[in-house]
Amino acid sequence: MRKRKLGFSVIIVITIISMFGCFLDLHISAAANEYKFDFGGGAVEPGYIGVSASMAYDKSRGYGFNTPWNMKNVSASGSGLTSDAVQFLTYGTKSDNTFNVDLSNGLYEVKVTLGNTSRASVAAEGVYQIINMTGNCATDKFQIPITDGQLNILVTEGKEGTPFTLSALEIKKISDIPVTNRTIYIGGDSTVCNYYPLDSSAQAGWGQMLHKFVDTNTFQIRNMASSANLQEVFEMTVNLKR
Repeated sequence: MRKRKLGFSVIIVITIISMFGCFLDLHISAAANEYKFDFGGGAVEPGYIGVSASMAYDKSRGYGFNTPWNMKNVSASGSGLTSDAVQFLTYGTKSDNTFNVDLSNGLYEVKVTLGNTSRASVAAEGVYQIINMTGNCATDKFQIPITDGQLNILVTEGKEGTPFTLSALEIKKISDIPVTNRTIYIGGDSTVCNYYPLDSSAQAGWGQMLHKFVDTNTFQIRNMASSANLQEVFEMTVNLKR
């Protein structure tokens, strides 16, 4: 009887270990599609991966700056996660001075938190994703399909002559299918554009409020309106179409 019980117990243990192994594999696989980065030379927030300006992209690591010699660690006026940042010294939607992250193909939500800046935009895959984020530690997010196994992102104009900084980046896979929800693009002037912080600004353009009246499970809203002059709006629109 003891032998039978022992054998039965061994089978149970082996089964549990096998099941746990399956769960572990799933967890590891999921982790590869979700990242939280804390940029700058200061302390790293719990749950985030610290990234200094000098960290070059490494294939075995799966992330890093394409040209780290064009990056600089800077301080920021926030606290904790937003107490430091990195500054992009070269920029533009066609710049190769990007932060690269290896990802499996699919659809991702990317949350961006800037450091200190007066007006900056975010480009990914060579296209503007968010334009004219204003104020220190501004936060916004966007959806992007990945079809080549890597996200390439940078902070750029904005406003020429001002610093373009990045304090934190959160990346989360939301679908294995690399197709965004149907998209409503908005263009316009200061009566339409976003004002930051998005959830507590004293003023807001109507484009900033449209998500309250749209089913965001079906549509994503991309507010590309700008309070910049008409020439800047034209240049951003041209870059968006490329």
